Amino acid sequence: MKRSEFVLDEMTPLERAAAMAAGRDYDRIPCRPSLGEQPTRLTGVTVSQYLNSARIMAEAHLQAFKIYGHDGVSVGPDQFGLPEALGAKMAYYVDDIPQVPEPAVKTYRDLTKLKMIDPFKDGRFPLYWEALDILRERMGHLVKVGTGIGGPFTAAALLRGTANFLKDLRQHPEDAHRLLAFTTDNIIRYLEACREKGFGCGLGEPCASNTLISPRQFQDFVQPYLSRIGAWFREKTGGGYSLHICGKTRKIWLPMVESGASSISLDGAADLGEAKKVIGHRVGLRGSVSPVEVMFQGDRESILRAAKECIMMAYDSPKGYVLGTGCRVPLGTSRENIVALMDGARMYGKMPLERRD
Repeated sequence: MKRSEFVLDEMTPLERAAAMAAGRDYDRIPCRPSLGEQPTRLTGVTVSQYLNSARIMAEAHLQAFKIYGHDGVSVGPDQFGLPEALGAKMAYYVDDIPQVPEPAVKTYRDLTKLKMIDPFKDGRFPLYWEALDILRERMGHLVKVGTGIGGPFTAAALLRGTANFLKDLRQHPEDAHRLLAFTTDNIIRYLEACREKGFGCGLGEPCASNTLISPRQFQDFVQPYLSRIGAWFREKTGGGYSLHICGKTRKIWLPMVESGASSISLDGAADLGEAKKVIGHRVGLRGSVSPVEVMFQGDRESILRAAKECIMMAYDSPKGYVLGTGCRVPLGTSRENIVALMDGARMYGKMPLERRD
């Protein structure tokens, strides 16, 4: 895709990001909906076809960028990639999101059988690298292309079985910590591969939400391992990392920041105005249009209204703000609704921006 073909905005996402970093004028608030497999709806392929072909995967995201013009393209192993590479059996469907029906760690004796991953050979990692290379070659001059992986707690929960792992936090905490140390080591190995290939990587911890665990459990079983990852980022890149946790997070905002995150993606349940006051001086904020009630079930007007509300609450957050969805949009989210969110950024996030009631 040539620069001359990008006509959705005055600036490309890379030009916008560079202007923001340099303190120069830019055209609009950045907007990054979490698309997941939604781009398959644009190219008429099934999720199964998408997950088994780097070319098909890349073409779907190329088409999405041409239509939406969003401020970041991400493909990668996400929460399932590491457990699968470590031996978890996956259930794949023709046109739906895969699941992990059977844990790889049925008892903690099984942990000794697991070996550290080779991030260039194991599981579906090679397919994602190929897709990332295609995307960077085709549009890396216009938009940042990156990847994402599930965090240590989520990877451990999927390897052990979420219900089993949550019980382990109380009944077998030492074993839980052993598994968490192992998943952290493997995630860092993947991050090292990302750095070698020149791709940024964000972390998602859907199982670490306060919807599932208490703030105290977060401090005991999540924060120490995210902090290890944060330390790796500081040492290797001089910065922090992007972190998303689904559901309720208000009581763990500070531990999330203290783990070394430099950007936090908030769920639709979060109050962006409060987040700006509490942590906005320390980290960038992203969110938080509801992916289901607004993006999937809503219409253009409700999406524009939600986008405006989010922008008005957080556009002046000290460390920056990116309009986005509170989590990954459902697979069936319409093209028109994603376009509406992007239009919200263009209408209400146009710079210079003044508060509008």
